[in-house]
Amino acid sequence: MNGFLSDLRFGLRQLRAKPGFAAAAILTLALGIGANTAVFSFLSGYLLKPLPYPHGEQLAQVGSVSPKMFQGMWPISPPTYRVIKEQTDAFQSTAYYHQGIFDLQTGGRAERVFGLYSTPSLFDVLGVQPLIGRTYTAENMQKGNEQVVLLSYGMWRRSFGADPNVVGKTLKLDGSVWRVIGVMPKDFAFPDRTYSLWVPNPLPPQAFSPQRFLALGTPFIGRLKPGVSLDTAKLQVQHAVRNYVQDEVPADLRKIVYDTGYAIDIQSWRQVLLGDRSSTLWLLQGAVLLILLMTCVNVANLLLSRILGRSHEIAVRSTLGATRAVLARQLLGEALCLTVPGGLIGVALCWLALHFITGSSLGANDAIFSATLDWRVGLFALGVVLFTAALVSVLPIRHLARTDLQAVLQEGGRTTSGGRGTRRVRSALVVAELTLATGLLAMAGLVLHSFINLQAVDPGFRKDHVLMASLLVPPTDHKDDEARSRFYMSLIDRVETLPGVRRATIANVLPLGSNQNLLIFSIPGQPPRVAGKPPAAMINNVSQGYFDTLGIPILRGKGFSPRGTGTPTAIIDAGLAEKYFHETNPIGRQVQLSGPEGTRYTITGIVPSIKYAGLSQTQQSVTIYINDAKMSSGIINVAIHTTLPPNTLVAPLQNLVATVDPNVAVYNVRTMKQHLADSLGEKRTMMTLLLSFGGIALALAIVGVYAVMSYAVGQRRAECGVRLALGALPEDLSRLVLNDGLRLLVPAVVIGLGLAVLCGNLISARLFGVPPFDPLTLAGSAIAVCLITLAACWLPARRAAKLDPTVAIMEQ
Repeated sequence: MNGFLSDLRFGLRQLRAKPGFAAAAILTLALGIGANTAVFSFLSGYLLKPLPYPHGEQLAQVGSVSPKMFQGMWPISPPTYRVIKEQTDAFQSTAYYHQGIFDLQTGGRAERVFGLYSTPSLFDVLGVQPLIGRTYTAENMQKGNEQVVLLSYGMWRRSFGADPNVVGKTLKLDGSVWRVIGVMPKDFAFPDRTYSLWVPNPLPPQAFSPQRFLALGTPFIGRLKPGVSLDTAKLQVQHAVRNYVQDEVPADLRKIVYDTGYAIDIQSWRQVLLGDRSSTLWLLQGAVLLILLMTCVNVANLLLSRILGRSHEIAVRSTLGATRAVLARQLLGEALCLTVPGGLIGVALCWLALHFITGSSLGANDAIFSATLDWRVGLFALGVVLFTAALVSVLPIRHLARTDLQAVLQEGGRTTSGGRGTRRVRSALVVAELTLATGLLAMAGLVLHSFINLQAVDPGFRKDHVLMASLLVPPTDHKDDEARSRFYMSLIDRVETLPGVRRATIANVLPLGSNQNLLIFSIPGQPPRVAGKPPAAMINNVSQGYFDTLGIPILRGKGFSPRGTGTPTAIIDAGLAEKYFHETNPIGRQVQLSGPEGTRYTITGIVPSIKYAGLSQTQQSVTIYINDAKMSSGIINVAIHTTLPPNTLVAPLQNLVATVDPNVAVYNVRTMKQHLADSLGEKRTMMTLLLSFGGIALALAIVGVYAVMSYAVGQRRAECGVRLALGALPEDLSRLVLNDGLRLLVPAVVIGLGLAVLCGNLISARLFGVPPFDPLTLAGSAIAVCLITLAACWLPARRAAKLDPTVAIMEQ
C-alpha cells in the first residue's frame, strides 16, 4: 500500500509538471464519466430502485388485449375482475380502481385535482397504511356511505395546514360534501405523484353481469403470491376467463371476443409505469458507453505519447532496479490521478445534467420514480472510474511490456516512436473512434431528419391563433341533458363575444388528446366490410362550430344543422368512409351506435381525417362526429379561434367561466402551437441528447486524429527535413500527411455507416418518414466526418510543410 501511495504521489508530480496535458485529459474523462453517470442515474431510479411498496416486485396489473381491434393493453370489465378474483389463486389480494378528476371548490373558484376511485382492498394490495385515520372499508362501498376521502400528504398540508385533527372535516368536491377519514404517508404515491385523494368506487350489481363482459373496464392491480410468476398467473387467468366466456357470456358478445382476438395479459407494475421509457434509456446508455470508450481511447493515446517521450527516464529507473510490474503500477497510478478528479467533475456534471433531463419529457411526471445521486449511482461512478483507469493504462502498459529498455538506454537519451506495432495500435484506436463517431452522428441525423419530417406534417387542422382549454364540469351542476346543453351553448355564445374571437367550439376530444376511445358501431343494412373485425370508430361529440374553429373543411355534403331540427345527424371522416363504405356514397346512409337499440345517425357530410393520435400517426383516423345535446358532465374541451395572440385570452376565458359557473375548473390552457410542441416533447429530448452525444463523439474523434497526426509529424521531422533537402515541395509533405489521415478515415467511415444502418434498424420504430438506411442522412454524416477529420489533419500537415530542413535534420 505504501508503494502504491508513493506511485500516486509520483503521478501527481508528473501531472503538475504538465498542467495543460492534465487539464485536457481530466476534462475529457469528466465528460465521458459524467454522461454515463447521468444516464445511469435514470436507469437506477427506474429499473433498479425498489418500488416504494413492500415487496413491490409482486405487484402486477391485469388487462385485456384485442390485437385485431386495438393496440396496447386495456382495462378489464367488472365481470372479468370478479372471475379473476374468485376463480384463480395466483393473487394474495386484488383491487380495481378508476382514475378521476375532481372539482375542488375553494375561495369562490374551482380547482382541478386528480383523484382515484378504488376498492378498499387497494391499500392491502399496496401494503400501505394511512399516517392519520383509516382507509375506507366495505361499508363505504354501499350507496350513501361512499362520500369519504383519503388525502395525500401534500393536499393535507395545502388544504388543512397539516391539521392533526383533520379526520372528520369536510371538502367540497364536484359540488358535494365529502368527509375526510385519513391522510396517507408523505412518500406514498399511487398510481403516481399527481394524485391527491382516494375515494371508494362502488359499482352496482348489474355491472358484474355477463352482458357487461365487454363494457368499458377499470384497471386491475393485484399482489402475486410468493413464488408465483407472471407467466403462471397469466395462464391461470386466461384459463378462467376462457371458461367464463364459453359458459356465461352471451353468444353475440362471445362472437366479438373471438373476432377481435380478445385475451388477458399481465404486466409487472414497474413495466406498466415505465411504458417504453426503458428502451429509450437503454439506447441512451449504449450511446454514452460509446462516448466513454472514445474518451478512454483519447486519454490512452495521450498517456502513450507521454510514455514515448519519457522512454529514457523509464529505462534509467529500470536500470536502477524498478521491475516492469512496479513501472506498470506507476502508470496505473498516473491513470488514477487523471480518472479520480475526472470522475469527481463528472459527478458534478451529472448533477447539472439531471436538472435538464428531469425537466424534459423523459423525466417529466415521473410517477413514483426519481433520478437521484444515491449510493447505486455512487458505486456505478466508482466502478466507471476504476474501469476507465484500467482501460486508459492498458495501451501504455502494453507498450512498456514490449519495449527493450536496454536498447532505449543505449540510444543516449533520444525518444522512441514506439515501433510499428505501437503506431498500428494507435491508428486502429483512432479508426475505432471515427467509426463510433460516424455511427452516432448518423443515428443522430436519422432522429433529426425524423423530427424535421414530423414538424412538417400537416395535422389536418389549424395550428395558428387557436387557444385550447379543458373544463371540469361537476356532475351536480346542470344535472339533466337540457340544462347541460343550455350551459354549454351559453358558454360558447359568451366566449364568442370576447374581443378578437372569431369562432369557438366545445368537444369531447380535441386533436392529440388523451381521451380517445374506439367504440363499436354498425351500418344498418350492411355487414362489416373488414373480415373478423366489427366496425369501430372514435366517437366525438362536438358543437356546430368545431370544424370552422379548427379549420377542417367539409369535403362532401354539409355540416351540422341546428339541434332539434330533425333526426340525429353525423359527420364522418375520410378514413371511415374509405374503410367501411368503399366506393359507395355514405351521404344519406346511417350509422348506429351502442348496439341494436342504439341511436341511429344520418350521415350528412365527410371531413378529412386528421391527426388525433399524434403527428407520427400513419394510419388514417376513423371518426364519427355527432352533435348530441346529451354531452355529459365531466371533462369538456374548448377551442377558440382568435385574431389576437391566443395567450391574451387566457385570463378573459378563466374569468368568463368563473362568472357563468364558479364550480367549473378551467385547466390545461395552452395554444395549439404549444400543444403540438408538447406532443413532440419526448422525440425532441431524444433528438437533443443524440445530437449532443454525436457532437461529443465527433469532437473526441477529431481530438484523437489531431493528436495521432501531430505526434506522427513530430516523430518524422527528420524524414520530412531530408525530403525537403532532396527537393520535395512543401505541398508534397502536406499531401503525405493528409494521405496518412485518409488511410485512417476511409475504413472508419465505411464501417461507421454500416454500424449506423444496424443501429438505425434498432430505432426504426422511433423514426418517421425516414428509413434507417436513408442515403441523404448517411451521406451527410459521412461528409461531415470527412471534412472535420481532414481539417484536423490539415494543421499537422501545414506544420510539416513549414519545417526548416536544416533544423529538422540537425535535431536527428
